[in-house]
Amino acid sequence: MPGEAKARANDVDPAQVREELRNVSASEAFKGGKRAQDFLQLVVEHALAGRFDSLRERMLGVEMFGRPVDYDTANDAVVRVKASEVRRRLAQYYQSLRNPPPVRIDLPTGSYVPQFSFGTTAQAAPESSLVSQPAEPAEPPPPPARRSRFGMSRLFVVLTGCSLVAAAVVIAILVWKHQPPRDPIRSLAVLPLANYSGDPKQDYFADGMTDNLIAELGQISSLRVISRTSTMTYKGTQKAIPQIAHELSVDAIVEGSVEREGNRVRITIQLIDARSDQHIWAHTYDRDMTDTLALQSEVAAAISQQISVELTPSEAARLNRNQRVAPEAMELYMRGMQQFNGVTPRDAIDYFQQAVDKDPGFGAAHAALADAYGWAGEAGRMPYEEAFAKQREEALKAIELDDTRPEPHLQLAFAALNQNWDWVTCRNELQRALAVSPNSTSVHWTYAQYLIRTGRAEEAIAEANIALQLDPVSSRAYMDRAYIQYFARHYDAALDGMQRAAYLPHTPKQLHFALGDIYVEKGLYQEAGQKFKELEGPHALGHLGNIYARQGRTADAQVIINQLKQEVQKSGIGRYEIAFIYAGLGDKDNAFAWLETAFQTRDKGILYLKIDPCLDPLRSDPRFQDLIKRVGFPS
Repeated sequence: MPGEAKARANDVDPAQVREELRNVSASEAFKGGKRAQDFLQLVVEHALAGRFDSLRERMLGVEMFGRPVDYDTANDAVVRVKASEVRRRLAQYYQSLRNPPPVRIDLPTGSYVPQFSFGTTAQAAPESSLVSQPAEPAEPPPPPARRSRFGMSRLFVVLTGCSLVAAAVVIAILVWKHQPPRDPIRSLAVLPLANYSGDPKQDYFADGMTDNLIAELGQISSLRVISRTSTMTYKGTQKAIPQIAHELSVDAIVEGSVEREGNRVRITIQLIDARSDQHIWAHTYDRDMTDTLALQSEVAAAISQQISVELTPSEAARLNRNQRVAPEAMELYMRGMQQFNGVTPRDAIDYFQQAVDKDPGFGAAHAALADAYGWAGEAGRMPYEEAFAKQREEALKAIELDDTRPEPHLQLAFAALNQNWDWVTCRNELQRALAVSPNSTSVHWTYAQYLIRTGRAEEAIAEANIALQLDPVSSRAYMDRAYIQYFARHYDAALDGMQRAAYLPHTPKQLHFALGDIYVEKGLYQEAGQKFKELEGPHALGHLGNIYARQGRTADAQVIINQLKQEVQKSGIGRYEIAFIYAGLGDKDNAFAWLETAFQTRDKGILYLKIDPCLDPLRSDPRFQDLIKRVGFPS
């Protein structure tokens, strides 16, 4: 080390630097970045100890990421990627401070040697360092013609040291070549990609990129990929990678970041073997917004290649699609997904409609619009006939544009069942969606719904269990399975699942509805009534009326029947609910009269005829079996 740098190093106070290192690592900017914390600590400690030879890309790759000593640094960017992440996090940390710290730590671009600045110079990143060393050493000056005895001794020491290093390298190569092969990776989870755009309002874009990458990887049949609703619970987490992998029961973790500037998108991806916490691969992609969908396919294909997963010819073709989308349409689509996955799904319809108006060839936006209309119909937020007709229309457009994606087939299955009671088309489309995307929780859950409505309870529960394996820490997944168990009359198991869901993050509002249904069948009418009073809409109102009927509160039940009759006049929703209130009152004639009206108007409630506990008082009546036959349930 040059004399000047050595003198400067003597001025560094290691205690001050380490105190600042602790502050940085505990900051919000480094929250959830265990690898970034470890990387920064490693380079700081090497610098403080004067081990500058260890602060080179290859040596950091070996020490930090377990790479073999002869690995190809040109094609393996793991050190460069992590250093870039650390620089961004450091910049975020120091920008967040109101006052300059006593010591500032920086990692200059093009170098892995940290810079330390003190006192008043700590406010901004310094041009030079108190501990400074270039990323690659300059060529040494030519030796003098005559060497002193001291010089010869020093040369001997250097040569001896070089020999030892060379021997160590040879031994390391031999050890690496005889290491057992890595166990195959058969499951992985994509953690929420971090938003490095410098604007928290861009979180929706990073989340959308995460969703798309999960969807692309989910098409690989030989790989189990965890659903977004589970992985999103780890957004901003400080848990270590092995702990997350254990909770999700996966072999590998994908993490990374998204940086957007105008119509340019940079995505950095890292693949980690969670069993050993070792990096396998890292890469940075820089693309135009028009190539966003193609980029996701490219990343998924690269990950599948890195883990040597087998792809069928159709899967390989799907991961090599060249899809281009108008940037404005992609922006609207991402904002729509934020609304649809959040608290205002109804607002998503406007965003998706604007997206397809901007780019009519955007198949994913058509499929999302179909999903939003289907949700509006299922939730009673739009008249059934209008919602399901639009769902079918948009699903068919999406299939026409790209029939290799699961989402439009799933939506067409829903529409065929809800609009036309077409059980055959529903089953065929669901099987097509499963073939395209075996890792889709939505498809498995929908297939479970199809099975339970046809009375195939055990098969439905088995399908719901598969969905739960793909979505293991999601409150929604536990709630969905509990609903299947409820319709199968497994009320205790359903209640246990709902209680688990209540303790998980991001509990959906529908949890109250499901709990209310289960409480009713367990005779807990007061608790059930409270749940339905917390909800809005004709569906909840109907179940509240059924509770009053079962309690013998005839007058209260009649008040709700009158309210539902007004709702029928306004939106056409509520006929089925009136029928099961009358069933609870024991008035079979009125119950069957309203069921007949629901049948004639194709009320979606009729699809639950075979399994709904609210209709149990009617099942022994011959009119009930006749109605089941006319609905056309498959045997």
